[in-house]
Amino acid sequence: MKRNLILIVCALYCTLALAEVGKGKEGNHICTKEKTPTIMNLDYNMKVDTTANLIIYDITDCQLDLACGTMPNTEEQDVVLCVAAAFTGKCLDHFAHSNILGPHISKGVLYEGYEEEGGYAIFASWGKQKEFFALENQNKLEEVASAQGMAFTQYWVIKNGEGYNPPRQTVKQEYYRCIAQKAGQTYVIESKEVVKFSFFVECLIEIGIENALYLDMGNGWNHSFYRNVKGEVHILHPKTHGYCTNWLVVK
Repeated sequence: MKRNLILIVCALYCTLALAEVGKGKEGNHICTKEKTPTIMNLDYNMKVDTTANLIIYDITDCQLDLACGTMPNTEEQDVVLCVAAAFTGKCLDHFAHSNILGPHISKGVLYEGYEEEGGYAIFASWGKQKEFFALENQNKLEEVASAQGMAFTQYWVIKNGEGYNPPRQTVKQEYYRCIAQKAGQTYVIESKEVVKFSFFVECLIEIGIENALYLDMGNGWNHSFYRNVKGEVHILHPKTHGYCTNWLVVK
């Protein structure tokens, strides 16, 4: 009997205490705290879209750089996309700018890189400009460097709206990626699945891409990441080796 009386008193006390806590301007009810909403990155300038076969990163309003020697890590909060850019010549145990294909500019410094024949061109970004131009345009390269811009060399995938025969014949099915422009907008575009190179080009032409340069891919070379608007990092492909030498960095 005594034990039951104690239980009844405790139950009554808890009921009264909860009612008191719940009192507010709108009466005696229990208030539950709303979950804190996810904080969006107000400086996030990249837009991500998809088609049936492509993932499209719109980097038109982003700042670009070329990292050489060391890949930015996922802890760098201002990096929203990081992908390999120019080809690496040899699998070396040390870094050298001479092991990066063609002329390239990192943090405003122009490096020559190694030479390779084929349908190569330059992609560069400086100030608010993002542009493709001929490999031989030394004056433009110097202009980009003097403006503390970035640039790298790669082969044409699409030139003036038409598919371009790559200097390295690609017959295997792979994930493919490029940097592209359409109507003044700049994109990094990747195939959703492994596809033939010719099909990747068809998909790009289908969405109206005017010009595009390849971005280094293949097993391990395609290791990359992007950060969504919530700040969550997504690894796009696993790292299988440490031979990559340069990366397009989007901020």
